[in-house]
Amino acid sequence: MSDDKHNTSKLSNIIAIVVSALFAAVAIGGYQRTNDITQLMLFMALAVVAFGIVKLLFVGINKLLDSIGDDRP
Repeated sequence: MSDDKHNTSKLSNIIAIVVSALFAAVAIGGYQRTNDITQLMLFMALAVVAFGIVKLLFVGINKLLDSIGDDRP
């Protein structure tokens, strides 16, 4: 892994886990209500995708912060 110059690693992990947990909770709640395995699998897949999207967003944020820091004389 690369250096975490901006200390965003822990924050990105926490946000990614929370967002994924929300999708997983919707998946489990929906499955308990409808007994539809397709709905369960769809929302569990969305939980995984959401985790990846949040991590990618923070990669972009880190690159943005790096580019801002390079402009200083």
